[in-house]
Amino acid sequence: MSTKEYTWEELAKHNTHDDLLIALRGNVYDVTKFLKRHPGGVDALLLGAGRDCTPVFEMYHEFGVVDSVLKKYYVGTLVSNELPIFPEPTTFHKTVKKRVEGHFKQLRKDPKNKPEVWLRYFVIFATLFFSYYAQFFVPFVVERTWLQVIFAIVLGFCGAQVGLNPLHDASHFSVTHNPTVWKILGATHDFFNGASYLVWMYQHMLGHHPYTNIAGADPDVATGEPDVRRIKPHQKWFWNHVNQQMFVPILYGFLAFKVRIQDVMILYVVRKNDAIRVNPITTWHTFAFWGGKAFFFWYRIYLPLQYLPASKVLGLFAIADLISSYWLALTFQANHVVEEVEWPLPDENGVIQKDWAAMQVETTQDYAHDSWLWTSITGSLNYQAVHHLFPGICQHHYPEILPIIRQTCKDFEVPYLIKDTFWQAFSSHLEHLRVLGLRPKDE
Repeated sequence: MSTKEYTWEELAKHNTHDDLLIALRGNVYDVTKFLKRHPGGVDALLLGAGRDCTPVFEMYHEFGVVDSVLKKYYVGTLVSNELPIFPEPTTFHKTVKKRVEGHFKQLRKDPKNKPEVWLRYFVIFATLFFSYYAQFFVPFVVERTWLQVIFAIVLGFCGAQVGLNPLHDASHFSVTHNPTVWKILGATHDFFNGASYLVWMYQHMLGHHPYTNIAGADPDVATGEPDVRRIKPHQKWFWNHVNQQMFVPILYGFLAFKVRIQDVMILYVVRKNDAIRVNPITTWHTFAFWGGKAFFFWYRIYLPLQYLPASKVLGLFAIADLISSYWLALTFQANHVVEEVEWPLPDENGVIQKDWAAMQVETTQDYAHDSWLWTSITGSLNYQAVHHLFPGICQHHYPEILPIIRQTCKDFEVPYLIKDTFWQAFSSHLEHLRVLGLRPKDE
């Protein structure tokens, strides 16, 4: 069979249902005919179409298990890189995967199944529906503004929980083995939060997880020049960064509003999320995107306006949005934008000279492992290093596999960063902002 060499630009052109190439470890595969047989569903492959999928592929597959399948689809080699690449998996990476996968096999447990996940979803949506209904349609509450404010706060908190639970779980294929379930759970973010599941997949699954804290590849740490905040040690400093720890956290309250506007720009205008290209959008995702925006406006703004003054509706909306935004932003920042984590840079050849799995641990901060409450209300992001190593495992299994991971880190001298409480973790974020707000000595 004849093969050819592909640049990343050439590879990027093959990103549709009818012409689908992916690259893995420098090899290019034509998986067009495999698309409908992919166990992880059509959407997962379409997201990866026209890209080097190596880090994402190795997150979700056992090493070597699918090599015989891939050989059938080999068509050439990739000769240039769009984004940073990583060395072959080290013994640490192979060992931690083998131990965790062996744990589930030995106990005959399904890593994507845990009954508690459905109970948590039920509580989240039941509370969301009740808090929404109460603040607009229950006379006893409507007659008491202070009660409406309380229910608006609860609604905002539940909106954040939709993002931290069904959305997040769906975007990592970590609950059930059914792609249809993932699509439905993911769409709850579109319909109840007014923000796009598809954009989240590009930002989070294709950007943040493979390239954590890598400037120019991880959309979560994308900054302009100048930017309102300085979060990366190699980022250019400006005078507005002085004392940024005092004002930047205030801006986190606008996260939800920013995301809803940014969604449209990313999918339909610039067609990129930082360095992550947007592929052709499927009919399902088009429906979820615009249907979600319309439903969100209808239930959060239009319908309440039929019963209450605009000032009250918009005020309650703003309160809920602030709560959602702050909860999500503070939770995310406490994991990766803190004092002691690493900020990897590729060498002149675009290679990160660090094992991918070790990098995940070293760019991440955990906290409050002993707290059931913090585990529940953060979607288990207090076990962030566990999540980054094994995103495809249901979050309710994280406490169970934590000892395996920490012991493996100890065996291979990979530092595992953890704080006792969330407040210590978030204080580390504030200190990180303060230090990076100081004028560098070489300026």
